[in-house]
Amino acid sequence: MTEFSSTGWIALFAHRQANVEGWDLVTHTALVVDPEQGAMRPVTDYPDFSRLIVAHKVVGVMPGGGHRAHWRDFENGLSQTEEIIGWLVTERGDALPFTSDGVTAEDADVILAPGEDVPSER
Repeated sequence: MTEFSSTGWIALFAHRQANVEGWDLVTHTALVVDPEQGAMRPVTDYPDFSRLIVAHKVVGVMPGGGHRAHWRDFENGLSQTEEIIGWLVTERGDALPFTSDGVTAEDADVILAPGEDVPSER
């Protein structure tokens, strides 16, 4: 699964993950929201902090423009085609297609241009 965050980083803990929201200006430690305190806290304040992972940082969104994603073996051997409602543009220059369920379609077997038919399956 593709991960996204506003900073491009996600903090992993024993049984959860949290978006890194910023960095402490003195210690340069990653900061996450503590919903109970209503404040930002360094990840190192949590005993179950594991590590940081790189995530996609979205810098823009483009409309889907009539493209569709097609999976040959979506579920139980059945194929599926879904409309791409938009493209997430990341700071790395990637354009990731996403569907109405909010999931990226990076794993689709083929991206169909507007008006293009599903290729015959062999």
